[in-house]
Amino acid sequence: MAFSSAALASTVIGLGNLIELGSRSSIGRIRDLRLIRLLARVADSLDMNLLASLPRAAHRELDMATAAGASTLFAIGAAIAFFLLIPVALAGAFAVRRNTPAVVACAMSIFAVALTAASPLRPLLTVLAALAIGTLLFFLTRRGVASPRVVNSAALVAAAIVLVCTAAIPFEFQRARAARPIAPAGTPNIILISIDSLRADHLHAYGYRRATSPNLDRLASEGALFETAMAPTSWTLPSHMTLMTSLPPEKHGVVSNRKRLGAGIPTLAERLQHAGYYTGGVVSATYLDGMFGFSRGFDEYDDYTLLHPSGDVSAKEVSSPGVTELALSFLRRRATSTDGHPFFLFVHLFDVHYDYNPPEPFANMFDPAYEGPTTGEAREMVHIRKRRDLDHVIALYDGEIAFVDAHIGNLLQALSALRMQDNTIVAVVADHGEEFFEHGRSGHFKTLYDEVLHVPLLVRYPGRIPPGKRVQGQVRLMDVPPTLLELAGLRVRKPASNQDAMSLASELRSPSDNRVPCLPAFGDLNATLASLRTSREKLIWNLRTNQRVLYNLVADPGEQHAVAAAIDMNLLTTQLKQWRSSASELDQTERIEPGDEEKSKLQSLGYLE
Repeated sequence: MAFSSAALASTVIGLGNLIELGSRSSIGRIRDLRLIRLLARVADSLDMNLLASLPRAAHRELDMATAAGASTLFAIGAAIAFFLLIPVALAGAFAVRRNTPAVVACAMSIFAVALTAASPLRPLLTVLAALAIGTLLFFLTRRGVASPRVVNSAALVAAAIVLVCTAAIPFEFQRARAARPIAPAGTPNIILISIDSLRADHLHAYGYRRATSPNLDRLASEGALFETAMAPTSWTLPSHMTLMTSLPPEKHGVVSNRKRLGAGIPTLAERLQHAGYYTGGVVSATYLDGMFGFSRGFDEYDDYTLLHPSGDVSAKEVSSPGVTELALSFLRRRATSTDGHPFFLFVHLFDVHYDYNPPEPFANMFDPAYEGPTTGEAREMVHIRKRRDLDHVIALYDGEIAFVDAHIGNLLQALSALRMQDNTIVAVVADHGEEFFEHGRSGHFKTLYDEVLHVPLLVRYPGRIPPGKRVQGQVRLMDVPPTLLELAGLRVRKPASNQDAMSLASELRSPSDNRVPCLPAFGDLNATLASLRTSREKLIWNLRTNQRVLYNLVADPGEQHAVAAAIDMNLLTTQLKQWRSSASELDQTERIEPGDEEKSKLQSLGYLE
């Protein structure tokens, strides 16, 4: 009876896992099962990364609204619970010297509580369910309705079904991949690199006084540099979702920690995958986790190797070496692949984000003589009062840029060594910038000034984009996806107006035209601040207080002196109102509930109180 009790109790646990995942989102991953998450936290305390050692199938998204997805997650949760519970069941049976199902089930329920407890109610339900199963088995066998052999046989069949469902997962993924079309011969590869918190004016190619970015400068000299590229907001999650969907935050709707991209909105990875690309992503920040919808369309999406459950280390972690190695591994595998698919690789580099703790020699690269107390931790920024300490913080930030730039150089060098450079589009962007008290604030996620919205945008495509091209005119982060698609030879929907995402491919390919039309750049920060930037003016509107501020960017590019131009302010306000009305959220987002681990990491980064 120990075997049958363990099998049936594990069934209860499997259902509990399924209910818990369903309460967080309609999409589940094997790695999100509570049993695995608990073991991962234990491993993390021992400085081990359990998630990175799991098979790739454990990180795939499964739709729990379908029978296949729900049964898979149930089967694996039950299987893991069974193998953990059977020793407890045997030990309990031996201890009481009677093979009484109720006693065994009670012992197992205690163990199950430790594995599945997340609220005061769930442990009680687990105990009651396990006791009910044990008691039912006891009376059925005691009264001769069912013999222990029949019960054990039924449990054996259930266990076999669980194992078969588990083993079938890789075959299902392989079948879906085999049905994909192959892109025409000569279709270019695409590498999209996003650098977190990188403001454009701290790159030497954008005129910065320090040589922070020799590899990015070289990339710009071999391709094109957009002088004025604007992000739609000043924090990571909605800005990256704009980069992946070509929709502003007001339209894609992923504007909080509890929103997931709606299934009806295609991503760049999905479009490329449907066009015959093999897609891979390597990210290094919590806000790029697949639970928000970023992993859709990726054959490989590594959001686990470099992420740690402990929130205390999230801001201090140095991740660029790990990201680079994972990206290099992807490139090497694609270089030897014979499947005929070009590749799309998305690389996210987090290290420029605070805390500013670059390793040597980058830590002392730009301010070796400093002997003050400032270390570059974000929590210290609010206490900075001396200009000398602020200068050192900026030097550390610049050191982070140089550190990340060096790893981008390793990627570009590998691309050349693998002889894939000539047929690969490389684009480098940032999700937002960083403030250093230009307007009384530090960091980001606080304002919509240019220091947090003006980001770099570099694109290289040998033989297609003239080298050394500097593109004038204002463009947006949402223009990047259609530009990459058209450069790759894929069809792009014609926008209804310049307020929609526009492809910049024709301007990039032109040997003589170095200017694009100035596209209106709208900004939003959690529906509390809104902005509209043109080639000459910038309006920032506090939606809570209704305060509006207008800047003349020609005479005052640093946005230090507000101007009182009522006509211009009213005109821009009208345009901004119309935009916010027409670009309202599509309401296709799905509400999700981040787990304790995700909340801990976000809190350590300053996004949650």
